[in-house]
Amino acid sequence: MKILSYLLALVIAYAVPASADGHPLQGYREAQGKLWKKTPYTDSLGRHMVILTHTGLYQSRPGDPDFICSNGDLYAYGYDNEGSATPMLSWRMHDFVHDCETSATAEFARDSPYITDLDGNGVSEIWIIYYVGCHGDVSPDGMKILMYENGKKYALRGETFVHVDGMDMGGRYKADPAFNQAPAAFRQFADQLWRKHMRR
Repeated sequence: MKILSYLLALVIAYAVPASADGHPLQGYREAQGKLWKKTPYTDSLGRHMVILTHTGLYQSRPGDPDFICSNGDLYAYGYDNEGSATPMLSWRMHDFVHDCETSATAEFARDSPYITDLDGNGVSEIWIIYYVGCHGDVSPDGMKILMYENGKKYALRGETFVHVDGMDMGGRYKADPAFNQAPAAFRQFADQLWRKHMRR
């Protein structure tokens, strides 16, 4: 029993890294929301940190006080100069579902982010996969894959795949112009990620 308690404590400590004063977002002044994941990495440009946060689902009453809606916000941040007294924000992302009258979805894929160097230039690519939606049935959710390389953004936007009553729905995406002009390895990896995560 003592061993189990010790292992559980290790898991909790690893899942939510804390800073010296006990606040996991201390020093990252732009970061909002509740910490979901912190991922450090190092490349030819130095030491960096990716931070994913969220609000969780919360309620609102827009207009009619008797009518309750669901909301959720997702945030992602990329910081340079990790380990210094003043990490510098390189890029940020904010997406959300607001005033949803049915069931809201706003969540990251569990294994997000991915860190790669597919073009071998020594500069890491950061991949973030997440879902947003608002519906009261089994319709697909919105799905997005964003990639950042040295602050430049690439995006795939589409829907998750569902099979209902013998019908296939969703599963497709559209790439933005940045992906269409990117190295082939970027688009190939993005397609692999989409196929892996579109079936929830």
